[in-house]
Amino acid sequence: ALFHNPVNNFQVLLFDQIGGSFTDNADVSITGLELEARATPVTGFDIVAGIGLIDAEFTNFINPFTGENSEGNQLTFAPDLTYNLALQYRSPQGVFGRLELQGLGTTFFDDANTLEQDPYAIVNARLGYEAETLGIYLFANNIFNTDYINQAFSLPPIGAVASYGIPATYGVQIRTRF
Repeated sequence: ALFHNPVNNFQVLLFDQIGGSFTDNADVSITGLELEARATPVTGFDIVAGIGLIDAEFTNFINPFTGENSEGNQLTFAPDLTYNLALQYRSPQGVFGRLELQGLGTTFFDDANTLEQDPYAIVNARLGYEAETLGIYLFANNIFNTDYINQAFSLPPIGAVASYGIPATYGVQIRTRF
């Protein structure tokens, strides 16, 4: 998919000097390319991959609290790159395994592009057994315990406040259908 979306009245989340949150409208341009592919080289084994390249920028926005013109800056929460790769096997006897890589490029959290998360990737795995109405799995998400920020805000009297992504997580999942 190749796309270009000029957007008027795009809502931007802002914080004032005392930490109150507000939304304001901006004009933005979002242009991108997404590619997805799936291959099954042998029965039961799938390879799934995807990549997205995005140029999402402000075309007309002045921050009402700072007076800064953000024209040309990247949109908040819009990584410039996304990608994934998964190797998955499902046997006729019900054995299931999946290994996946998920990545994001640079992501900005404010209209001035001063708060950012550098590119990062996480690796997840799942191993289990699937029957017609039941699935039992062992899973590991963010196996290498990659530290990453999934949101950040500038609160002037305090400074920057950030929320980190989910650390390494391991567990068991049981799923049923009826």
